[in-house]
Amino acid sequence: LSSSSRRRRRRKTSALFTSASSNDKPAVVILPGLGNATEDYEEFKEELSSRGYVATSIAQVARPDWLRNAAGIVKPSYWLGTLEPRPTVDWYLERINDAIDEARNASENNGEVVLLAHSAGGWLSRVYLESKEDFANAKLVSKIISLGSPLNAVPLDVPGVVDQTRGILTYVEANCLSPKALGIEWICLAGTYKTGVKEFSRERFSDFIVGQGYKQVCGAADASGDGITPVESAQLQLEGVENIVLDGVFHTPVGSNNEERPWYGTKKILDLWVSKI
Repeated sequence: LSSSSRRRRRRKTSALFTSASSNDKPAVVILPGLGNATEDYEEFKEELSSRGYVATSIAQVARPDWLRNAAGIVKPSYWLGTLEPRPTVDWYLERINDAIDEARNASENNGEVVLLAHSAGGWLSRVYLESKEDFANAKLVSKIISLGSPLNAVPLDVPGVVDQTRGILTYVEANCLSPKALGIEWICLAGTYKTGVKEFSRERFSDFIVGQGYKQVCGAADASGDGITPVESAQLQLEGVENIVLDGVFHTPVGSNNEERPWYGTKKILDLWVSKI
């Protein structure tokens, strides 16, 4: 063979191996957290694509969409703190379906789908898995990795704590099947960006504010967490669930940066858990 023919053959062989490698990656769907929008995760999506996860989609959510959850306010169960997730969050479940369809259509890996569920996207994923008869949605998903998701019911026996989900997390904890029962692998990521404090002081004012937020989620102001979700709330203590704590990780892509305030999808943090996908 001539030298030019050998080069063309090497390029062709290299292209075949690259294609085969890309086929090994599952389709990935990013689920935005409460108050976030699709565009907040574009950089995250690009980073995943650069690592071979080319069939990645983001559920289409605009910030005003979250106002749809206010529909539950007209129900007596909202005021009683016994609100069920459906039909209040059905709009979000439809966005998950659309994003899964988009990712599967772009994938060459037999339709395998991994959900990367940020914040409220975690408990919304649990609702999604059981929202159709015969668990049809659960059959579409092979794995869920939750990123700083509040996954446990809010303790109602702590003075000063108000369940901001108005009972939805209590319902999810009590009624949703475990991931193992659904045949789904679940990995919980929690961050330790900041530890809250119980007592107010000028010197630790920001820690006090963060602590008050933690208290509304887990009942304890002196918890450690990612600035929004305490570690204990971001972990599922269920058989088959893997819980991972990431040091120094901030809750959300909004306001994050590569050095002082990296979030779960920041490049150097992604290095620590991307192999789990």
